[in-house]
Amino acid sequence: MNRFRPDIVVGGWAEPHVEDRARQVATGDVVLDYAKLAIRRAVTTVDQETGERAGPEPLRTRAGYRRASAGGVAFGAKFTVVRPRKFSVGDQVLVDLWGGSDL
Repeated sequence: MNRFRPDIVVGGWAEPHVEDRARQVATGDVVLDYAKLAIRRAVTTVDQETGERAGPEPLRTRAGYRRASAGGVAFGAKFTVVRPRKFSVGDQVLVDLWGGSDL
């Protein structure tokens, strides 16, 4: 997980890559709007503790099914802060998906 350096991690979704379809994410008074997919490059192949390149994974595997036209591998998403507030580990996250479904 530390190779991807996420700011927020949401768990409990029944399927992978739900963030691709998230239009808005909210928890309590915090509201985030989808901005774009997060394009991952070589930093994910570096061991964050030693600074040494650890090989082609995890990019090689993800490139087989997550290659983006922007020249990298998509994994995760970037969001803009619409309403900044404090949130905490364990808070319930509500996700409004493109197409009108909610999680």
